[in-house]
Amino acid sequence: MRHLLRPLTLLALLAAGQAQAAEPLRIAVAANLLPVMEEIASHYQQHSGTTVQLVGGSSGAFFEQIQRGAPFDLFYSADAERPEKLAASGAGTAAATYACGRLALWSPRTKPALNALPDGKIAIAQPDTAPYGKAAQQALERSGQWPALQPRIVFGQDIGQAFQFIKTGNAPSGFVALSQLTAADVPDDQYAQVDATLYDPLVQKRVVLARDARKADAEAFVEFFDKQHDTLKAAGYALPGETGCAAQ
Repeated sequence: MRHLLRPLTLLALLAAGQAQAAEPLRIAVAANLLPVMEEIASHYQQHSGTTVQLVGGSSGAFFEQIQRGAPFDLFYSADAERPEKLAASGAGTAAATYACGRLALWSPRTKPALNALPDGKIAIAQPDTAPYGKAAQQALERSGQWPALQPRIVFGQDIGQAFQFIKTGNAPSGFVALSQLTAADVPDDQYAQVDATLYDPLVQKRVVLARDARKADAEAFVEFFDKQHDTLKAAGYALPGETGCAAQ
């Protein structure tokens, strides 16, 4: 019996190791980045053989979930504050800027202008949980239009839902991420970039949440992601170190 236990134990250990290796890399992704991240993750899977599982949503919601123990290995946020807080609390490490976003005004039926929005609802993401929603509110406030337009605002739970409100016609216009529009090949005459002086810089950071053996896998993905300069720039993002995009 003693001789039988050894190979069985070895087989059990090997099976456990294979199961662990087969676990996907789980990444929480801010909704504005999701279309670009899907492209990058697909290339990474082909390059590394590692399965990547993406979950898109609002940065605020992900922050709350991670604090409650959600099993993500990486968090790519739409702001800097939440990754920094997770790193400071010990829940994550190596918070760093990966890109800076740009806010756009979208109106599928007419070339939009901030001072001449079409009638009807105006879609923005929820400012309390979505950085792009906060930026949209700032743009309306700093342009002096917030009080008059506030009754027409409809809030999406994240920038992805705000995008869908406009795409489906439930809101004739609204504020979305430039990266969403480029990913969807929306014609130039349907949107306009919002003056960057009207909202705080959309500095976006990521944080490594994985620990122990999984941390190396997470760091390998980060290294690959950080080399995708052309993909990020084509999507409308500014890169760390460029004008208006702090490197730290």
